[in-house]
Amino acid sequence: MRYTGRLLTCAFLSALVSVALSAADDDALFPPDQLTLIDQVHCGGPGDGHRFTQAPAGATRIETILQRPCRVLTNEKEASYFAYRLGESKGLKPAAAYLLVVEYPEDQPRSLFVSNRGAETILGFHTGSTVGDILHGRYTSSNPESLRLPLSGRWQRWQTYFHLHERYPDLDQPRGEGPRPLTAADGFWVVISQPGRANQPLSAGAAVGRIALYEVKDPETQYQTPRFPPADLPRRHLFYREEMSDGVIAGQKPAERGVARDQDWYEYKARLMAFLGMNTFCKDLLEFGHNQGWDATPGGGDDWYWSSKSPQRWRQILEIANRYHLAVLPYYEYCGGVGAQGLGKQKRCLTLSGSDTYTHVSWCEFANLDLTDPDSLADATKLLDVTILAHKDRANVVGAWFRPRPSQMPISFSDQCLQRFAVEANARRAVTRQDLQADADLLQAYYRWWFGRRRAFLTALRDHLRTGGCPGAVVLFTADAAEAGRSLTENGVVTDDPGAWSRIRQLDGQDKLRVIDYRSVVDGNLHLKALLSDRPTWSHWEWQHSCPRADPEHYTDVEGVLLTYSFNRAYTVASPDSFAPFRTPSGLAAIRHYFLNESEMHEDLGYFVADVERAGPYCLLAEARAVAYGDPRYLGYLASNCFNRGFPQYVRPFYAAFLALPAVPGVILPGACGDADIVVRRYETAGHGTYLAVVNVGYVSKPKLTISLSALDTDSRAAGGAAIGVVTDAATGRELTVTGRAIALSLPPCQLRAIHIAP
Repeated sequence: MRYTGRLLTCAFLSALVSVALSAADDDALFPPDQLTLIDQVHCGGPGDGHRFTQAPAGATRIETILQRPCRVLTNEKEASYFAYRLGESKGLKPAAAYLLVVEYPEDQPRSLFVSNRGAETILGFHTGSTVGDILHGRYTSSNPESLRLPLSGRWQRWQTYFHLHERYPDLDQPRGEGPRPLTAADGFWVVISQPGRANQPLSAGAAVGRIALYEVKDPETQYQTPRFPPADLPRRHLFYREEMSDGVIAGQKPAERGVARDQDWYEYKARLMAFLGMNTFCKDLLEFGHNQGWDATPGGGDDWYWSSKSPQRWRQILEIANRYHLAVLPYYEYCGGVGAQGLGKQKRCLTLSGSDTYTHVSWCEFANLDLTDPDSLADATKLLDVTILAHKDRANVVGAWFRPRPSQMPISFSDQCLQRFAVEANARRAVTRQDLQADADLLQAYYRWWFGRRRAFLTALRDHLRTGGCPGAVVLFTADAAEAGRSLTENGVVTDDPGAWSRIRQLDGQDKLRVIDYRSVVDGNLHLKALLSDRPTWSHWEWQHSCPRADPEHYTDVEGVLLTYSFNRAYTVASPDSFAPFRTPSGLAAIRHYFLNESEMHEDLGYFVADVERAGPYCLLAEARAVAYGDPRYLGYLASNCFNRGFPQYVRPFYAAFLALPAVPGVILPGACGDADIVVRRYETAGHGTYLAVVNVGYVSKPKLTISLSALDTDSRAAGGAAIGVVTDAATGRELTVTGRAIALSLPPCQLRAIHIAP
């Protein structure tokens, strides 16, 4: 850890003062009287008294960009960072709400990561044509994509709302338990970091002009309460699941806990959701099969699942969710019970070659579940009994979300499985593993049988929830075990500027980089092909059986069970054809897979995982196109660490519009707008009129849009068109003016508006 000491100069340059944004200028999120400036750093100044450090030595320089001085990380070979300590001796209040603001120039493509040690959250963002996530992932592919997004040529703000923890790590972030030596009197570090040039070849270097910390006075007055459709119409759901986050409360010693009480930390999450306008609290109850905070005693205790150190955590979360009017969706990385006598530990599954080990990832191979085994359904329904049905009166339960990780629910070729196949699908003719290896048609028949058994298993879980007291419960199933989501069959950087990336290939370390034209990926529907393909494997491993592919073709007529659609990059959400196979009678569930960027930053910073989003309105590019072309009713996130969004001024209105739309079938209205970047969807309801979703899928703002209501006419012979009632913005309730059977709207890029037309 390299400290360069406390800068001694206390006076700020007058030029910096003149350009610094005041609290009133941050009113896109809060009224000016709701913000109190606690601390700020002018990063381009000669010194302002804050603790400062950087690494490697000389990693930064001061530059003037867009008429403002700022600090820039030189984009050299190795990862680098600079950090300031904010809030020292400023009267910080643990549990209070704060707004962290980072001002950056949008003059060139740039990529950077912001670590907020005060809430142990790491988020990245990127501008222009940068890839954002690490180009060459250490453990898996980041599915890199480079698009020529516009640059505003102005200074912009990245900002996050958060609740301050009680203790904070130093620069060195522990993985789980570990020292958190700083308290409110010490302040906390804000770290700006970037990887080496090979992993961000287009970035001109992270640049920051100002970092500011505001206290939010009355945050609950600014919560965004969704305006849902009428109660008799089904609702949409917004949720997230965090992976590497609960180290904050994992420690047993007070000095190792960021927040002393578990329930306080989860309440901070509920408050963040209330601020962003999300409506469904998702908590992982099983992580890689292990108990994450619920009482397993009713199901068998340690013989079934080893006891959690916090067995009442789940009950407390349900109570918190109920107070904040949040639905709940428990998440399971399920492989059967993993306690002393757990079903999963018996490892009843075998590979096609007869081994009980499917992959080289040894820590995933300790347990597995054969879902064709009758004992598996009994084990899984007991899990639902203990974690959901026993608490069904504590909160509004949406259902259950299952996402098996590698080898947790594999295709099994055990002798018992082969016998079941022979009886159920092979006219009682016995088969061996050798028979399946020698006969491709027989093997395909076996796959069809196994996928049918998986469907039966999931529908049985749905039925168990519904008959047990959760009517309308759904089961979401994510077959995609990859953090970043499935990679293309032939992986590489997907770009709309192949020429530029072909030149980058000539740089050191990039000569083997594959460049893939964005248009060819979309036109060839290559993302869908990857989702529906067996996972590639090698050597003697059986990855294709460890992580069985998504098989949405078996669920097109199944209500209440949804195989989730994986998305992340723009190419994954570019066509209705990609989404169509995953649509069910219950609609579509789409999950944004974030890449962890794990262990990819400077060693001083300790354990590193981070979500990355595009800057400004483009942070919603993937969601906007998912709504336009896929129309998901369940929209979720698989986050790397403590979930947050860096541009809530765009995220909040999008979420409000999404939740204002009813979860009913929608169709695209091709004649509703003459702008090719605008997609309009129509939703008819029984007795509640018509809803429209208007989405700007383009890169530029649309200040003067005309949406024709004549496109709604179903009887072309009606004189002047069908009668239209009052037209309102469904998210705000504000009445809209109808002129000549049309309404005028203004839409930023990648934004959604929800319109309601009364009957």
